[in-house]
Amino acid sequence: MEKIKTLLAILCLTLGASCSSFLDTEPEDFLSPEFFYQNESQIHTALVGVYNKLSDTRDGAPLYASAYFTFMGTEGDDGFYRKGPESALPGQFMYNPSAPHVANLWRALYEGINLANVLLEKLDDADMDDRKREIVRGETLFLRAYYYFLLVSNYGDVPLKLTSSTTPYNTDMERTPSHIVYQQITEDMERAYDLVESATEVGFGGRVNKSAVAGILARVYLYWAGEPLKDHSKYKNARDWAYKVIQSGEHALNPSFEDVFVKLAADAYDIKESIWEVEFYGNRTDRPRQAGMLGNYIGIVSDNDSIGRSNGNIWASGRLYNLYKPGDLRRDWTIAPYRFNPTESTNREYFAATQIWTRYAGKYRREKEVFFPKSVGYTPINFPLLRYSDVLLMFAEADNEVNGGPTPEAIKYFNMVRRRGFGFPFSEADLQVPNPVSDLTNDEKSDKLSFLEAIQDERSRELAFECLRKYDLIRWGIYISSMKALSNLYLTSTTPSTPSTQARNVATALGMISDRHKLLPIPTHEMMLNRKLVQNPGW
Repeated sequence: MEKIKTLLAILCLTLGASCSSFLDTEPEDFLSPEFFYQNESQIHTALVGVYNKLSDTRDGAPLYASAYFTFMGTEGDDGFYRKGPESALPGQFMYNPSAPHVANLWRALYEGINLANVLLEKLDDADMDDRKREIVRGETLFLRAYYYFLLVSNYGDVPLKLTSSTTPYNTDMERTPSHIVYQQITEDMERAYDLVESATEVGFGGRVNKSAVAGILARVYLYWAGEPLKDHSKYKNARDWAYKVIQSGEHALNPSFEDVFVKLAADAYDIKESIWEVEFYGNRTDRPRQAGMLGNYIGIVSDNDSIGRSNGNIWASGRLYNLYKPGDLRRDWTIAPYRFNPTESTNREYFAATQIWTRYAGKYRREKEVFFPKSVGYTPINFPLLRYSDVLLMFAEADNEVNGGPTPEAIKYFNMVRRRGFGFPFSEADLQVPNPVSDLTNDEKSDKLSFLEAIQDERSRELAFECLRKYDLIRWGIYISSMKALSNLYLTSTTPSTPSTQARNVATALGMISDRHKLLPIPTHEMMLNRKLVQNPGW
């Protein structure tokens, strides 16, 4: 974080003005006056503005500052909003097209796209070093594509606009078919790959690098290959881009799963494992104001200032708890085994073995922050957008699809992730000796379907609460059945204990899922502004 903070401070000095005028003041719509784009300093300030949509805490904090990991799909990510059910939460299924979170996400993503379009249009006229110009071009192309990826993942067909908005008139645009949007996304990202610096050259996770581009391309192609488009030819693209990250030699699993998240809380970069992060910093008393709410909205409830105050809105599901095998160290970090009791204290009260329904999502822990004094509501914890373990599992999944079953290479990368979860060594030499405690069983690797099911479970264990599983379930075609099964589990389970009242309250909402919930509705406000938009089926 220090590197990006230093960059922002230099920009403030270069421009002779406070960065707060940029970081804390957003145009109210796409059409407000833009920055000047005349020199390198102004170009980089504009680029920070494009990045800032990932971390913005204003207007509902629709992305990784708050809403995306709390309200948008938590129930698909093996957790649930413990204060629910609430009719406006997209993570549950009683909302409508007027829900604020539905509108905020759409608006923020198109604002980011428009900022990127303006920057790309102005870039060639700026007085700056040509190599630096091309790096900025690559980052901007990638960010625009990433915002379109979030749009198409959440809303399906969306208007594809590659020029900036300069007038409030003639805003009507038809929705572009998803496969064309995916084509544009991959073209922009693949072009960006050739322009941006390597992960080692960048040196920290908050800026786009070649490995981030390649890894996200693997994710994009997996989504394209799965439902609803089911273009299975894209599995090869996904495998090849994941392999680029592996073959780069720049990345490795952190031997400690816990340490990955301790570093995110402590603003300590681990570019080998944490390839791309959303940057947060400080306590909202400094400039620029870059703190978010990770660890507060999703964390362990606390009213203690030394620990760091947290609402702890998300409880982990009992399904996830039971998914971990004995000895898997990831369980008690992903799902906190204790609570602070009383909440004003630092006293840890550990749960009994049967208490699996009221445990907090524990990956993001305010007690690991190192920035003092701690804010009441905001945190400096970075959000992981792409980790190396995800890349290894994406390769294994895509390779399984391409070859019609698990290959030795896919099995190797899978076992690396699982062994790390158990705290076992996972070097090439270590992997030559079978480990019956952690490694894939013969049944799990017996055929294509068995291996896919093993990958599905492993992604839950490894990547819970990282805003990925809901979309995994959708592309695998099992989102609706999984949510109905979770609802039924909350209502009927008695082992090892009865689910909490809160879980049972949410169960009714989860049981209301239908085909229409595979996509968010087009926001009502947008339907009124753009007469050519057609609503998603069922809404």
